[in-house]
Amino acid sequence: MHPQIKEPTTRNAINTFKAIEDAALEVFYKNGYHGTTIADITNRAGVAAGTFYLYFPSKLVLYQHILMSLSHDIRKEIASKVNEKETRYEKEREGIKTFINYALERPEMYNIIWESLYIDRDLFRDYYISFAGRYRKGLNRAVEEGEIRSLDTEVVSYVLMGITNFIGLKVVMDLGEENEDVDAIVDVVMEILEKGLFRKRQDPSAQ
Repeated sequence: MHPQIKEPTTRNAINTFKAIEDAALEVFYKNGYHGTTIADITNRAGVAAGTFYLYFPSKLVLYQHILMSLSHDIRKEIASKVNEKETRYEKEREGIKTFINYALERPEMYNIIWESLYIDRDLFRDYYISFAGRYRKGLNRAVEEGEIRSLDTEVVSYVLMGITNFIGLKVVMDLGEENEDVDAIVDVVMEILEKGLFRKRQDPSAQ
């Protein structure tokens, strides 16, 4: 939890804290960070304006808290599914699928995460640097165990995050002409990762 936040301890305080969180997430999603006021949040939460400041010193701190909570929830959800798998191939497939399903359940996550780029660039950088750092640990193990090629795992982590992010957008925002189910889409992604994208080019000198 953000160090400037006063953590609730009683049942009533926990319920109030959660009501403010949920209201902020909804209003940020609808109006954007800059289009949202503290009054909007407290009105939606059904609490007095002064109650907000019992827990959060500012709108920015509340936003940072929500961003960190989303990051934690996404990682926890992916880890719970990925840890059940043995091979890196299976883990990668399950991770992509879990991320997409999470995004379908909570599409507001894209707005919250990506808007951070325009609120505080360091928040955006820290989010993805942290995510990539954790990703690399699994990729490094896969390299050591001979499951994947020995490449720059930092670059690989961003490649895989990019694929997952935009495949998630395709599903959540219903982009494109084809609307396959999640499993069908993930199958295509995994085929690209396993077999590559380009056909082998013939050497003209060999002809």
